[in-house]
Amino acid sequence: MRTPQPSLLPRAALLAALALLLLALPGCLNMPRMLGGTGDATLVLDGEQGHEVTLRQGHTLTLDMRDPALSGYVFAGTSFAPDLLRLDGIEPRTGGRVRYLFTATAKGQSDIQIKIKKNEPGYRPDVYKRVRVTID
Repeated sequence: MRTPQPSLLPRAALLAALALLLLALPGCLNMPRMLGGTGDATLVLDGEQGHEVTLRQGHTLTLDMRDPALSGYVFAGTSFAPDLLRLDGIEPRTGGRVRYLFTATAKGQSDIQIKIKKNEPGYRPDVYKRVRVTID
């Protein structure tokens, strides 16, 4: 008499479901509005200088970063394509942080450059953070 072998089908189905879940998780960070998401994006700009984001037209982008004043610097301007993005505000936050609020107004691609300089006369601005924004 033969000993029955366990079926591999339930195990394969479980592995397939797990793989599908792992592939879907990154998309949950920017869930479409029809599935309960806002379509807006928030980037926390700690560490690296350069970042990228894709955003739909009409949605907002929030850039959250450390205030450079803690290191003796001041903000010295922001550059971006005004025909694609609108700067809606700059908000100081608790804990030495600042938020820049943008709205995507047209399709295209633009770099947002947040500039800083030493808080002393004669210093030229440097790029503090750079974000490549693609609007579709």
